[in-house]
Amino acid sequence: MGTSAFGGTLKRIFGARAIAGKYTSLQLDDDAIARGDYKLHLGGGSEGWDARGLFQLHLLRARGLEPSSTLLDIGCGPLRAGVHFIRYLDAGNYQGFDYNASFVTAGQRLIAEHGLADKRPSVAMLADFDFRGVERRFDYGLAFSVLNHCNEAQRKLFFANIGRCLAPGAKLFISHARWLKEPDLASARLSILNRFDAADLDLSNYGWPAPEQRSVCPIYELVKRSD
Repeated sequence: MGTSAFGGTLKRIFGARAIAGKYTSLQLDDDAIARGDYKLHLGGGSEGWDARGLFQLHLLRARGLEPSSTLLDIGCGPLRAGVHFIRYLDAGNYQGFDYNASFVTAGQRLIAEHGLADKRPSVAMLADFDFRGVERRFDYGLAFSVLNHCNEAQRKLFFANIGRCLAPGAKLFISHARWLKEPDLASARLSILNRFDAADLDLSNYGWPAPEQRSVCPIYELVKRSD
């Protein structure tokens, strides 16, 4: 069964409503986006905005991300981490997707405000983890605080489709992943390379108070096996 057929099967079984996510009903008008109200809807709010975004860049750099690497940022939101990745990566090497239109609009505006248009990032809408329009295979993938907001059907859909976007040997990082089990990874030909718990990471310096640190972890570093 192809991945698009698999996705259609899941929708028929679980219903379209099951494919929706945490931010489905969130809509911000132009004034709210200009004020930066989107920051209020992500963990850490305005106070932890930059630090939590930088954490994602620093984690991937520590695990081998280089300016020449290509990165697929799944659930990129309003580019809390994206602006840091775009600034670091070579031009054309960042592609971000989110299913919330307000977040995508905010991200596109931040690219202009930060003077990053010359880096030629791509930030676009993506519904239901439908990666059929992705034309390249990436060296790195990131789903930070994304799949923890999904149900089992949505996670199956993600893993059924994500493999097509990753080059052999590519790394995929998934946070807030206490739910993850190795059988989840089979359809994407992924294997667990590393698991990072709160004790392994300096989360307090990136805007996470102690009570929240356990929710961020485990963070899994997965690797794509050869096709």
